Amino acid sequence: MKFNLKKYLYQKMFDSQNRSIVKKKKLSISEKIVENYKELQMCTFGEKNKKKIFYVIQRKVGGGFFSNLLYVLNHFILAEKFNFIPVIDMENFEGFYNEEFKVNGTLNSWEYYFDQATNFSLKEVYKSKNVIITSNKTFKNYKYRAFNKYKDLNRVFIKYIKVKKNITNEVEKIIKKLNINKKNTIGLHWRGTDHKFLPNHPQPPSRKQIFSKLEKIIKKRKFDKIFVVTEDPNNLKILLKKYKSRILYLSSFRSSKSSEFSNFRRKNHRYKVGKESLIEALILSRLEYLICSESNISDFAKFISFNKKYVIDRIFNYRNSKNSLISYLNWKLKSLLPSFLGGY
Repeated sequence: MKFNLKKYLYQKMFDSQNRSIVKKKKLSISEKIVENYKELQMCTFGEKNKKKIFYVIQRKVGGGFFSNLLYVLNHFILAEKFNFIPVIDMENFEGFYNEEFKVNGTLNSWEYYFDQATNFSLKEVYKSKNVIITSNKTFKNYKYRAFNKYKDLNRVFIKYIKVKKNITNEVEKIIKKLNINKKNTIGLHWRGTDHKFLPNHPQPPSRKQIFSKLEKIIKKRKFDKIFVVTEDPNNLKILLKKYKSRILYLSSFRSSKSSEFSNFRRKNHRYKVGKESLIEALILSRLEYLICSESNISDFAKFISFNKKYVIDRIFNYRNSKNSLISYLNWKLKSLLPSFLGGY
């Protein structure tokens, strides 16, 4: 096998590139179709449902939890435009959240967290006459941010997305236990790990920016508590040291290594990582004020909130360089510099 120096260096610099996917030993469709996931495919699997056209939404490999959700919402819009019947297949087309064995009776990672979009199962779809399978690429009119509350995104979300009851029940218990409410609690989503270095990605805030923003808003709005969402244990440690018992947080999985969000050895770890992320976003959506940088989690917190007064207070550090080496060094350098020299 030919040694790829560029790939090797990229994996050494950016740990998220080392995340692994659990591949299934047995698929319910041919391996050839699955391996052709980068292309749109028209298939016939049988003679059932001759008058119907099924639209199988897949995102093999994919991205983060809410990136995948936004991707599905965009395809719901397309399916409705052409009167197709949408069905999500994250069973044969695996991503970072798939487990080797069934979770809650299914191998479809979409159905770990949400009900299937329609009453048709994958089993029936893959016996049907007219089936379109999406590519995993984005398209020209793709909506990259949920934050803007596009009417069509909002409409298909309400129509098709139903969070599993066990997850919504857990959210209610946590809110009651921690006594979280929009009047006394401010939300904080602070990205960490190698998001600080990734090329062409929004750069997370420094601790100086976080403290400055928190102090200003807490004083102005009289918040007593801070509900913190962060995947980085160092971020949480910093906040606990300064704000102590005012910090509220869940015992979600955290690691300074991005690869461990897929590779860590914990029973149903990948499922739990997705579940924890969804629960945290649902709790953030119940608040009224959220401090954050640019991210899909913060976008969806507002997107799914019923509070019209919901405020997202973003800390903008712009996107990092497209050059891998420059992006790797950029954030570290700027976090050390004083503000008058362009530091954070």
